Amino acid sequence: MIFGEVLNDLSKVIFPPQCPGCSEILHPFAGQMFCSLCNDKINFIKGGICSICGTTFPDSPAENHLCGDCLEKRPYFSYARAVFSYEDIILSVIHQFKYKRNISIGEMMSSLMADFSFPDIDFTDYSLIIPVPLHIKRLRERGFNQSLILARAIGEKQQIPVNFSLLKRHKFTETQTGMHKAERKQNIKKAFEVSNKEKIAGKNIILVDDVYTTGATVNECAKTLIKAGARNVSVLTLARVFQH
Repeated sequence: MIFGEVLNDLSKVIFPPQCPGCSEILHPFAGQMFCSLCNDKINFIKGGICSICGTTFPDSPAENHLCGDCLEKRPYFSYARAVFSYEDIILSVIHQFKYKRNISIGEMMSSLMADFSFPDIDFTDYSLIIPVPLHIKRLRERGFNQSLILARAIGEKQQIPVNFSLLKRHKFTETQTGMHKAERKQNIKKAFEVSNKEKIAGKNIILVDDVYTTGATVNECAKTLIKAGARNVSVLTLARVFQH
């Protein structure tokens, strides 16, 4: 065992990991991210989903098929997939990461997202990862872009370059919390621009964000990228809001 590994194991004993959901001390070498109680409250997305946007069909025995929204008007992205349902423990954890600046939790979640198997995504088909950008005013307020942290973890795992400067949010928008789908769509309209079209021309791109709510933001991003010359855009998010 090399010296660095010894120090790492020693630090786990002195500072044992805590469950990000409830702060319970975890066994330092059990490899757990959440305690058993919190883990039972986490809902991974599974079962039948829309082949494009990824919304679930909890009461449908059918396999994957298109939802009504995607049948009516296809989004600009090819796929949108998420790891978790945005509720309970995951909602709390993302809130700590995003608004309370708990970067250590963010790094844990980004590692989990990077290791997650997205069945519909063949990463060898993609040559670029772009995080959903924040407006410079919002970035200064928050101090970091949570989507970039997630994107970098996926990029490192899959050996795909990450570029956070190609897609810019040039229009400052009001927070979309509490807005309905139509309001979100209008609020985010024409909020993004591509800084260098040559670098995205003909590329298959993975767009990364923390939460998919109505899809308005990621679809506007995908629209901007496609119109600037990208060949294909797929969306990966840590969590997704489902209407019950």
